[in-house]
This record gives sequence, C-alpha cells and structure tokens, in this order.
Amino acid sequence: MGQLKRAHQAGAAAVDGVYVAHFMSKSEQYGQGIVVVDGGRIHGGDLDHVYVGKYSLENGEFSASLDVSNHSGTFTSVLGPLPHYRLALNGKVKQQQDITCRGTVEERPGLTIQINLHKVSPLVR
Repeated sequence: MGQLKRAHQAGAAAVDGVYVAHFMSKSEQYGQGIVVVDGGRIHGGDLDHVYVGKYSLENGEFSASLDVSNHSGTFTSVLGPLPHYRLALNGKVKQQQDITCRGTVEERPGLTIQINLHKVSPLVR
C-alpha cells in the first residue's frame, strides 16, 4: 500500500465517529440530527429524514454526496417539502472533531444548506 493511500486512510479514520449535525438553510431555517462518519460512508437521520452516502477527505478538505429521504411523511426539512434529494457537500475538517460544510441540492442548485458537524463520540471497533 502506498504512503499516500495510507495517509488518506489515516485521515479518514481520524474523523470517523458519531456527530451532532446542525443545519441552517439560506432562509435561516434550523434543524439538527445525528450523523455517523465511518470509513468513507455516512449514515444518519433526524425525526423525519434518513441520510446515507459517501465522503472523501483530502488535506482537511471534506466532500460528500448524500441521499436524503423523508421517512415520516412529515415534511419539516430546512430545505422545504422534498420527499427525496441528493445533497452535494464541500467543507473543512477542524481539529478532527468539527466538520463545517456547505451543501447544494443537486436537482435544485438554488437550494443550499450550511451544516456544522461536531463529534460527540468515537466509533466502537
């Protein structure tokens, strides 16, 4: 295994954990949920939505693609009444416990969101 690949995996392992997610839309709607970051994968949710996807990390730059689905039938998303959408995220990792990113709904580029993740627990291995 090359040094670059090992360094990338070590960086990803350092951010792996359970995070509290705080969301804010450009119309200043707020929400929060829980996100699990684990080896290139993201799983999470809140009272009305499930988020699943993949992420990459390079030199402290975080990017992800998430599929967000409404599971409750109650449309309380900070982005409005969307039953399903794909969210493209880009941001930065700070101190391996905070990730701040901006997201755009791929199908509707005018819909954006700010997401702040704060690590609350490491993963059990």
